[in-house]
Amino acid sequence: MPPRRDAFALALNALRHRLRQGVDAPGDALPIQTIADDLRLSTTPVREALSRLAGERLVDKRGPTYTRPRPDGPTLAALYDLRLVYLTAALGRRIERRDGVRRAPLELLAVARAQAVGAGAAAMVEALFLDLMRGGDDGVLFQAYQPLADRLAPFAALEDVVLQDVGQDASALVAAVQAGRTAELRRALRRHHRVRMTQAAQIARLADGERYRTDMI
Repeated sequence: MPPRRDAFALALNALRHRLRQGVDAPGDALPIQTIADDLRLSTTPVREALSRLAGERLVDKRGPTYTRPRPDGPTLAALYDLRLVYLTAALGRRIERRDGVRRAPLELLAVARAQAVGAGAAAMVEALFLDLMRGGDDGVLFQAYQPLADRLAPFAALEDVVLQDVGQDASALVAAVQAGRTAELRRALRRHHRVRMTQAAQIARLADGERYRTDMI
C-alpha cells in the first residue's frame, strides 16, 4: 500500500477524474468501499479525498454519505454564468498591463496540444478556456476557476446532445483568439455561455438519467 500522502493523492486524482467524466448519476452515493477496492487503498484516503472535494463543492455530503451533486436548471445556468464572469475577468487582465499597454496575442498552447491529438469540440473549448485563465496571470482567479471547471466538465458531452453547431461554436472561439480580435472573442464567449444558460434545464434533465450509473472508476 502506498504511503499515506501518496494514497491521498491517488484517491484525490482518481475521484476528480471520476467526477469530471460523469461516471455516477447526479445524486448517486459515491461507493467508498468500491472505489477503495478498485484503487487498492483503504477507505481512509478515499474519505479524506472526498472531504477535500466536498470543500470544493464537487461532491455533496449527506451525513456519512458523499454524493455527486444534482444541479437543477437554474443552478447549472448560474454555474455557466459564473464561468463567463471568470473568463471575462481573465481576458481583461491578459489584454492590458497595469500601465495600460496592450499585451501580446494570447498563446494557445493547450489548444495546440488538443488539436495535435485530434480532440473533439468540447476538449478544444476546455483547452481554450484553460489558456485564457492562465493568461490572466491571476493565481487567485485561476484557483477559483479550477473547481468550477471540474463541476461543469460532466455536462460538456451532454451539451453536444442538446445544442446545435457545437463544432462551429468551438471554431469561432479559437479563430477569434488566433486573430487577436478581443471584441469578437468577448462576443463569442457571451454567445457560448448564454445559449447554455438558456438550455441549462434540458442539459440538467439529461444528466439526471441512467447513462452514467456504474461502480467502475
